[in-house]
Amino acid sequence: MSLDWVCPRCKGVLDTRAGAYHCQGCDSQYRDFVGIPDFRLGYQEFDSHVALAQRFHREWDRLTYEQMVRLRWSGLRERHLQRGGDPCALKTWDADEESFLASYRTRGASHVQVLRALIQEVQGIMPVQRLVDVGCGWGRDLIHLTTIAQSVLGVDVCSFSLLMTKKLLEEQQVTNVELALAQGEYLPLRPASVDAMNCSATVEHFPDPGLFLREASRCLSPNGWLFLYYPNRFSLLPETHTGIFGLGWLPRKWQQKVVAKTRRQNWDTFLFSRRGFMRMLQSQFAARQVRISGIPEGVENFMFTSKFANMLGPLAKPLKACLSLSRRIPGGERVMSFFAPVHFAAIAHQ
Repeated sequence: MSLDWVCPRCKGVLDTRAGAYHCQGCDSQYRDFVGIPDFRLGYQEFDSHVALAQRFHREWDRLTYEQMVRLRWSGLRERHLQRGGDPCALKTWDADEESFLASYRTRGASHVQVLRALIQEVQGIMPVQRLVDVGCGWGRDLIHLTTIAQSVLGVDVCSFSLLMTKKLLEEQQVTNVELALAQGEYLPLRPASVDAMNCSATVEHFPDPGLFLREASRCLSPNGWLFLYYPNRFSLLPETHTGIFGLGWLPRKWQQKVVAKTRRQNWDTFLFSRRGFMRMLQSQFAARQVRISGIPEGVENFMFTSKFANMLGPLAKPLKACLSLSRRIPGGERVMSFFAPVHFAAIAHQ
């Protein structure tokens, strides 16, 4: 991508000195993590995440990408059961490495199909030179985003996730991707330096989602676009992170208590309604055009080759047929979108 990094704190010029980055403006120092620049600002990783990254690095030549996936999510299952979690509860789909492996193989391609359809509705086909995948995780979407951009930057806060992505890129022999440890609210990028930004199922986890939107607006070039999706607060299906029906319909202060009691975990996820997201977007992002839908073209493949199908069971096939039918009925898409589990948004920058 041949990027000139800037300081994520003050946006000053960075000097590279023996694997480290020094800001001329605020005198901040940033290190290099096994070939990946680390621009995180005071971010503290969980000890278990650090240990996993160290293991991946230590056993790099022996482990394959799929083995890394299994190591990551078999550990989730074990920790869930150690906390006394019900092995038959809906939460277990989120701790099953087989589900995550299936998602890696299928979801990324379906995600890009949805993305293409939304972009075409907003502003037509546009050549993308530089694309940033914020919250790229373990690369299941990023590997397919390389087909629509000449160069891609993958950004995440977790070191083990970027090592997984690095292994995937190595195995697939992909050469047009750079990786960086950074927070979405503090990107080490120059103003108007990228043509497109993808943020899949990540914006709801930011401590300050509005700050991320402001940063995305700063980094995007004129007529660039931002693509993201987020869990819909008013979904009639189980909430995508916990598997709890009706969680978003509760007052926000009650959501934490319900998740803590039923899932024995902390709840730091922000569930957006369409209206709430639009209100935040209008105050933080210089948007020229916005398209939000819960059932965009291609969403059937995205939803029903992933964990959603496992959650819905026998209802998956009838619901899939209803999605296609609702697009042909006047007002049907808006009604279905109101109750959809996630909202997809394509936002054209001014």
